Amino acid sequence: MTAVRLTGSHAVWADFAGVRGATALLVTRDGVPVGRGYYPSVDDLAEIVDLAELRSE
Repeated sequence: MTAVRLTGSHAVWADFAGVRGATALLVTRDGVPVGRGYYPSVDDLAEIVDLAELRSE
């Protein structure tokens, strides 16, 4: 599972999905979005997945 801070077009798509802020992330597993894909913070992501699986890029 990979988490990427949002920039450029990803930030625009996240904004469209209602996820905003400097701590927002796009999260994928093998290139497929995890859950809704965009999360406002690591705390929100922790409610969905085991953070031990997470790597940051």
